[in-house]
Amino acid sequence: MTVRNVSATIYDCLLSILNQSFANFEIIIVDDYSTDDTGALIQKLNDKRIKYFRNEEWLGISPSRNKGVKKAEGEYIFFTDGDCRVCKTWIGVGLKSFSNLGCVGVEGRIIYVSEAYKPTYSDHVMENWQGDNFMTGNMAYKKSALEKVGGFDEKLTYLEDRDIAFRIMKLGRICFNPEMMVYHPRVIMNPRSLIQSAANIKNKVYLYKKHRKKESSLWRIVYPNNLARILFPPLVFSSLFSKGFKTPDDFRLLPFTYFFLVCQRLYLWKESAKERVLLI
Repeated sequence: MTVRNVSATIYDCLLSILNQSFANFEIIIVDDYSTDDTGALIQKLNDKRIKYFRNEEWLGISPSRNKGVKKAEGEYIFFTDGDCRVCKTWIGVGLKSFSNLGCVGVEGRIIYVSEAYKPTYSDHVMENWQGDNFMTGNMAYKKSALEKVGGFDEKLTYLEDRDIAFRIMKLGRICFNPEMMVYHPRVIMNPRSLIQSAANIKNKVYLYKKHRKKESSLWRIVYPNNLARILFPPLVFSSLFSKGFKTPDDFRLLPFTYFFLVCQRLYLWKESAKERVLLI
């Protein structure tokens, strides 16, 4: 795990891993320069299977993950995040997929809050029900495969998990196991976090440049629904009908949606020009 400022969730996360039905494992935690009590809570557990490393400065997600992979001693490396909880058989069912299916990677299911939860507009939903998303909230790889492809691309600050999956698939299959489950807690977007997330699209350009055949877009249009909302602003309000609006956070976020869409598109065009890639 790579963690940063997850003091609210890290204790429960680690308990879910330590209570696995399969017990022969190590937990490699790379703390990417947390400024809260994350480190103290990790050390409070005092379990020999936990190996804790703290960066001396904020390195980012990809360099920190590469550091963790180098520290790991096992043949298989399972990834999750410090704000997630894993099911009791998480490791066991993942290892069965490796042995029974002969794959180099296993992708598990990520459930946002619970199977019955219905998100509303302000929810930052992170889930993976059917696979092909390759989110490191719930992924496992052979360590040898991670090393052969050179680890995570440190140029990427987002979608680095998708990038490494595309490269590892050149070595063998990545299988999906719906019984390898991880639960992600509720995350509420506020206006500031929404606008900041617009910059993530820059990574989409770099990913398209590297994996054009796999990371295709509709006539080179990235997120066509978002572009349509920019061209026809009233479409922004269609979210009132397509997504649930129940909380004050939902209505507080809506006025900032159009500004987010414009910022996102400007980031896309600027990065496309820089990388000399035609994306609209």
